[in-house]
Amino acid sequence: MSDSEIDTIDNLDYEHVGRRALHNAQERKRRNHIKENFNNLRDSVPTIQGEKSVSRAQILKKAGDYILYMKRRNLSHQQDIDDLKRQNTILEQQIKSIEKSLNLGQRDMYSNSDSSDLEEDFSV
Repeated sequence: MSDSEIDTIDNLDYEHVGRRALHNAQERKRRNHIKENFNNLRDSVPTIQGEKSVSRAQILKKAGDYILYMKRRNLSHQQDIDDLKRQNTILEQQIKSIEKSLNLGQRDMYSNSDSSDLEEDFSV
């Protein structure tokens, strides 16, 4: 084997080692990112928040349960909001009706007092 062939083989080995090291570093970074996100998910679920010995399967199960719980809770709150909006609409209609009655009553009172004033002016 010539010196140039040995140099080529050595260069290929170094390139392979360099690519392998790069791949290992990228894989380690990916695994750390996944671990960090599982920890964030764990800390977002109140029933397992801060626990250190929870498996990834448990984290996913508890997170799914919590999502379903929050969906039901949001639906209940939305129904409460809809009920309150209906009650507000009814109350606003009642207010308008009462205001209308009061305005009509005041007009009747003014018209009655005006006609009685006229009667007094013309009675001799």
